[in-house]
Amino acid sequence: MLKKTYFWRSEARIFEKIRLQDGDDGFFEKFGSLLRQKSQIDEGVLKSSLAPFEENGSVDGEEVDESPDGTLQDSQDAECISINTFATDSELASSSEQDISASVLDSAPVMNVTDLYEEILFEIFNNIGCENNDECTNSLVEFVQDAFKIPNATHLEICEAARLKEPPNVRLNVEIIKAENLMSKDSNGLSDPFVTLYLESNSSHRYNSSVKPATLNPIWEEHFSLPITENARDEVLIVEVWDFDAAETVKEKVNKILDVKGVKGLSKLMKEIAVTASSGKHDNELIGRAAITLKSIPVSGLTVWYNLEKGSKGRSRGSLLVNLALSAEKNKSVAVQEHKNLLKLLLMHELETSQVANYWWSGKFSPNAELIRSQHAAQSGLTPFDCALSQWHAYSTIHETHKLNFTLFNSILDVVVPVITYMQNDSEDVKTFWDGVRRLLPSCFVVLRKLRSKNTSDKNIIKALNEVLDILKKIKELEVPESVDLFPKSVYGWIHTNDTDETCNIDTAIEDAIKTGTKEWLEHIVEGSRQSKNNETDDEKLQYIIKLIQMVRSDLQRAMEYFDKIFYHKIQLNYSAILYLFYDSKLAEICKSIIVEVCNNIKRLDVPDDQFAYLPNLENVNMGTTLFEVYLILKRYVTLGESLCSESLELANFYPWFERGVTHWLDISIIKALGRIQKAIDLDQLKAVDETVKYSSSAVDTLSIFYQIKIFWQQLDWPEVEGSYIFVAKIVNDLCRCCIFYAQQMSRRVENITLLGDNNKNFTLSEEWCIAINNMDYIRQTLPSFIKELSIDDIIKRLGEYRSNLEAERCASTIKTVIENALDTERNQIVELIEIVARKMAPPIKRYLAEGAEVLAKDSNSMDQLMMYLEASLTTLYDTLNEINFQRILDGIWSELSIIMYDLIQSNLDKRRPPAFFQNLNNTLQTMMDCFKMGNIETSDVKILSTIQSRLRLYSLETADLIHQYYLERLETQKSQESSPYGQLTVTAQLTDSGLLLTILNARNLLPMDSNGSVDSFVKASFMPTSRFNDLITVKTNVHNKSCFPLYDQEFRINLTEQQRNEKNSLILFSVKDKDLFGMSSQYIAESYISFEDLEATQGEQIMMNLSRPEYTDSDSLRALEYRLGDKQAKDFLKKLKNRSFS
Repeated sequence: MLKKTYFWRSEARIFEKIRLQDGDDGFFEKFGSLLRQKSQIDEGVLKSSLAPFEENGSVDGEEVDESPDGTLQDSQDAECISINTFATDSELASSSEQDISASVLDSAPVMNVTDLYEEILFEIFNNIGCENNDECTNSLVEFVQDAFKIPNATHLEICEAARLKEPPNVRLNVEIIKAENLMSKDSNGLSDPFVTLYLESNSSHRYNSSVKPATLNPIWEEHFSLPITENARDEVLIVEVWDFDAAETVKEKVNKILDVKGVKGLSKLMKEIAVTASSGKHDNELIGRAAITLKSIPVSGLTVWYNLEKGSKGRSRGSLLVNLALSAEKNKSVAVQEHKNLLKLLLMHELETSQVANYWWSGKFSPNAELIRSQHAAQSGLTPFDCALSQWHAYSTIHETHKLNFTLFNSILDVVVPVITYMQNDSEDVKTFWDGVRRLLPSCFVVLRKLRSKNTSDKNIIKALNEVLDILKKIKELEVPESVDLFPKSVYGWIHTNDTDETCNIDTAIEDAIKTGTKEWLEHIVEGSRQSKNNETDDEKLQYIIKLIQMVRSDLQRAMEYFDKIFYHKIQLNYSAILYLFYDSKLAEICKSIIVEVCNNIKRLDVPDDQFAYLPNLENVNMGTTLFEVYLILKRYVTLGESLCSESLELANFYPWFERGVTHWLDISIIKALGRIQKAIDLDQLKAVDETVKYSSSAVDTLSIFYQIKIFWQQLDWPEVEGSYIFVAKIVNDLCRCCIFYAQQMSRRVENITLLGDNNKNFTLSEEWCIAINNMDYIRQTLPSFIKELSIDDIIKRLGEYRSNLEAERCASTIKTVIENALDTERNQIVELIEIVARKMAPPIKRYLAEGAEVLAKDSNSMDQLMMYLEASLTTLYDTLNEINFQRILDGIWSELSIIMYDLIQSNLDKRRPPAFFQNLNNTLQTMMDCFKMGNIETSDVKILSTIQSRLRLYSLETADLIHQYYLERLETQKSQESSPYGQLTVTAQLTDSGLLLTILNARNLLPMDSNGSVDSFVKASFMPTSRFNDLITVKTNVHNKSCFPLYDQEFRINLTEQQRNEKNSLILFSVKDKDLFGMSSQYIAESYISFEDLEATQGEQIMMNLSRPEYTDSDSLRALEYRLGDKQAKDFLKKLKNRSFS
């Protein structure tokens, strides 16, 4: 059952929230949490959209790419592949083979293809290296004929001429690089190695390296060139490593004794000394040798480790690293020119047959083409630098018409740059290099400008960018010859040039390329984002800004995630900062005009005053979230810029454009808030939202409005401190007004519920009243902490730093006053509602009290009805109200009860009700107090209730007891007197087991009653109340004439019962009188009192009492006696009292 109830309540709350939001089209949610969520989602989409695309395919985790002809390249090839991304349409159109051939042929007019063809055939027929065989030769001939496009007839003729040529003079080029772990031959455990090498067919012609003293791991890096006179394939190269033994005397060898290492070293030294002493010889010792057959050397050369051997012993003697290559003797200049032309022809054939796309080819020829290239390089005796420079020239030439992969040029630069750095600027090689640079650079800058190409995965862009930046880095480190113009205006029209004569360099060109690409991209998105309309709405204009900034930020995000590290590590350039600074001025110009125009179109609203006399109708005035969304996007964009750039930004001062918009939103928000609060109260069933709290839905809905306003303020994050204070002060004031409005409307709502159910029956305290009070108090208690979350303290602190502490304190005081006034108003509204509840409970309580006092002694259920009514009301209050409000309403009820009791007492006194009535009324009141458990509770009306109880006790006394009560009051008055104009009376009195021993001693300073200034006094003693001492007679002293200081000294023994002695409030009334001349009557002088309780305290000691006359004052006892006009005893007493008072 509880589960069903909870489900029903949850469903009802959801439906109610939907109705509330529908009332103002979700105004606060749009500007608060929903807009924040949308911003977070946009951020996520922005980031996820930048993730690299997947590669075209993978096999078992190894990345592969598909080539244009459908074949798959392995991952190693894929690393240097970039798809046809950066080529423009014109480049693609000019990439046909005919265009390439024409371009190449035009660039080398002196080239004779027939002569080159004959030279290549000659090299094929006289192949050097291990690849030579008949099958291979035929394949190469067919390939070269196809590549050179030579007809068969011409081919046969040239082929015959090539075969008749003399074989080339072949040389073996050897580089002795280093050796490791050589065997020690000297007594110190080391050796002094050197290398001897020779051809087996000519052992007399030997070549020696330098000696490396005292080492087992020598490094030589020395080159040798050995002519080969016999068939190269049958030759064997012998390489020997020797230990050099210098010519030393016996004495010199003995001096080495300290350098000996181990027993074995000592043995070697002794042997050397013996040999030197006996024969004087100094022979070198062989460490080891290696035999290398030349037929194992490929045409491209060979670098390999060879183990050193000596005889048939298997002991390790170390290893030697050697580089070997075969070459033919040829004029270098001719060979280089031939190689350049050969590379162009081979590459054109490669591009034609393989249909390679732009930016695809990375330097890998087909096997036949590579063999022809390497044979030509080997037989031409070209160095790696010569080959690399030839490739640089040939590939850069073709690159102009058919783009090649940048990895190719990057690898060539690694070989060329270290050598070209040390060459003279006027050398042919340097000119060739810079000509290639001029051809290559335009395509490099195209990459920088086209980084945003749509049809490229991020991974391929990064590959290409890495290669391009490496190329530019290597080039910019070189000194450009004065004769070389790297950036002609005819090619680089996009480069920004100033009026100064400062020449452009690689660094400035890179920045200009980046800016130009960014400019082209911005123009593209500006054109594509905005649809030109004559009647374009403000919202459409703002949506255009949002879309534009999102695309720009997406570009920046991509730059930061993928390109920043590359640019910085390669060329120490902050790529994203350059982009942001370029965008900054452009966006500021675009955004400012639109936003200012939109804000100027906003119409001023009529905001209700503090009396809330009316709420404007805003059905047709509902500003959307678009303007605020633009603000948030700009704020995030500026924050990004501040983290990227140290320069001042134009967009950083965007917020003043929105001042009017923010003010308008705050005006709308207060009106919308008041309207939603009113609707929330109307829909509120005044039931607790769940069992854990004691407030209803309208309180939750009101705070949800505050929460959305807080989110809006936090997202606004207004940077300027004075404007921030103005806005937050308005928000605080509006929140306080909303709280006051809520309290007023909730109070009216619950009063209307009571009026609808009022049919002259007893007021029933319902749960709705308590929930209403709790709602108002919950809003009131939450307000201060909620306002604190608006960071007002921080704004005040910043204001003090910006202005002055005095100004900040004044502003803080203003906000504090607004909050305190709102809290006081809410508190007064709660108290007023509590007073209404108490007033509505008053009539039945009054009726039940009157009936209970009237007929309490009879058979009646009025008292039970009163207790049931109070118990039901208090149970509802206790179960529903919180502790503070429960105490407040108790105070209100007791305050109202005080008024009821005063009215009942007064009205029944006027009706001359008997004491029994007031006794019953007092008992009823006491029962109520017990019911309310007032014993240990201090309320503001406890003293009032105590006074009422005292009056009720007085009015419930019999007349004699009331008179006695008056005398007790007189006794207290007497004790408070310090002196008396009527004199003093001194007595002693002692209670005994049988009665009272009373001695009247004397009087002092008696008031003279005769004209002669004397007095004839006596004292009369009587016991009060008379009803308690009916059997006792009054005692009196003798008369003492003509003395104001009479000495009576007269003792009286009065018999008293035990009960009489034990009555502590019994009194002895001493009346001092003056006897007249004739003894016919006595004149009253004054009187005094003493209680039996005081007698017990003195125990026979002298008691001096001030004499006084009773005054007819505003005494409660006298007032109670005055209401008993029909009582003869009361009437006589009052008459007698008046006579004594005025005597």
